[in-house]
Amino acid sequence: MLLSAARYSYANARVRALRSRRLTGEDFHFLLQAEDLTGLLTYLATTAYGRFRPGLSLKRMERGLHAPLFAEYRKIATSLSRRAGRGVILALFARFEAENLKILLRRTVTGLEHTRIAPMLYPLGSLSRLAWDRLSACESLREIIQATEGTIFARPLANGLPLYETTTSLFPLETALDLAVFRDLAAAVNHLAGKGVRKAARRVVGGYVDILNCLWIIRLRRHFRLSPEEIVNYTLPGGSDISLSDLHRLAKADTVSRFLELLPSSLASRLGALQDWSGFPPALDTILLHHLRRSLASFPFHVGVQAGYLLEKELEVRAVITIMEGKAQKLPPETIASHLPGALFRETAHV
Repeated sequence: MLLSAARYSYANARVRALRSRRLTGEDFHFLLQAEDLTGLLTYLATTAYGRFRPGLSLKRMERGLHAPLFAEYRKIATSLSRRAGRGVILALFARFEAENLKILLRRTVTGLEHTRIAPMLYPLGSLSRLAWDRLSACESLREIIQATEGTIFARPLANGLPLYETTTSLFPLETALDLAVFRDLAAAVNHLAGKGVRKAARRVVGGYVDILNCLWIIRLRRHFRLSPEEIVNYTLPGGSDISLSDLHRLAKADTVSRFLELLPSSLASRLGALQDWSGFPPALDTILLHHLRRSLASFPFHVGVQAGYLLEKELEVRAVITIMEGKAQKLPPETIASHLPGALFRETAHV
């Protein structure tokens, strides 16, 4: 334990400092009550997010909101003294690299100019290990695969290319990127030194993966109409409380009530009496937020604390984006709030 304390003490101090700047429940209340998008941006300028340049499109502002998050990824990665700990943070960060790669894949097959998709790209900065200048100049999927050589993305893309060429659907390539990221994340956690450290980090990351798998199953069943067998092939590795057999049963659930029955009691008991599939995203995000905050308040000497904070920060960014989009559409505050994790509003002070 003393060794773990020495390894993570500086990184933990950095997390405490960064968390002191996060938005409170009161901040979210004022953002929701802003008269319009201009009013929201005026209030947001008083927070750690700062001001946005006048005239930016909504999409550019949304991507710009991620810049502080990625800056915090860099700060936390550099604060970790051990390579294995940094590996977990970099693996978590790779989710955003995968999202940018998906956008480049779509640009390549649709023939869009790079200037058209530039506002959609995350501003990853120096922490990214991919050659984005080279990738942006690629004119074919094969060139993109070649440009990712030496990374976790090259082999999954190469393996998925024949199926794309048969179906002309990017879905196999996009899911291959996601699976590559989460396999790498699970492997990074397994490489941590110390059984207790690995267990604690798995609890944090595994809880996040469990929530994602629930959301993916619902999305793949309802929107993509995939069979249960296909859905299971696309679920993510590294969960903690939901096994592969659980995922297969959940993929077969054709009603909300049946889905709830099949969930582990630790999740089902906290979802209340949901009656519509649309209620799952905010409800599951609320559970995830509670899970992360419990982890941040428990035994602190493992990289799960840093990963948990970054995931908490990501939920905050997503919530601000949801409010911005709601204001742009002139939706009433109560409608916007229904799409947000309720836990955001129940905390009125920084911890």
